[in-house]
Amino acid sequence: MAESESKREASLKDQGNEFFKAGNYLKAAAIYTQAIKKDPSNPTLYSNRAAAFLNLVKLQKALIDAETTISLNPSWDKGYFRKGCVLEAMERFDDALDAFRIAAQHNPHKYRGVKKDQEAHTIVKREKTIRRSGQFEINIDLAKYLDGFKSELAQKHVNEEYWKNIFSFVVENNGDCC
Repeated sequence: MAESESKREASLKDQGNEFFKAGNYLKAAAIYTQAIKKDPSNPTLYSNRAAAFLNLVKLQKALIDAETTISLNPSWDKGYFRKGCVLEAMERFDDALDAFRIAAQHNPHKYRGVKKDQEAHTIVKREKTIRRSGQFEINIDLAKYLDGFKSELAQKHVNEEYWKNIFSFVVENNGDCC
């Protein structure tokens, strides 16, 4: 009987995944909720529902599910990555960076290139938010980070054109800051 119950939970998860892939995030969240009721200790279900809530811009619910994912499996990188995405959407950029860094610590191979790109993206968004809010602070950390980012890109990507494009994108999206 336990095996049959487990198959139904997997079936619900798969159904939720299909709705998610089709862009029907509301239905996906509802299906994941049904699966969670049957297996409340499954971190994958909370992670998937967090992604659905994030796409529905139900950020507080997404954050709760991401944090539940982490509490159920503190060594799983995906929970921290999910949390970082939600925090970024909430414009809590420092907290998002912390979550992305923890995800990278738990699975460094998976996040090797993604981590720096995500950090740069988050910093750019943070700087835009500061400008929008009228707080024109000089961000020395950003300048230091961009210098280090440029050096890392130069080392990792021999193709000079590639890193020039990336660095130019960051600078252009950051205005006069650099």
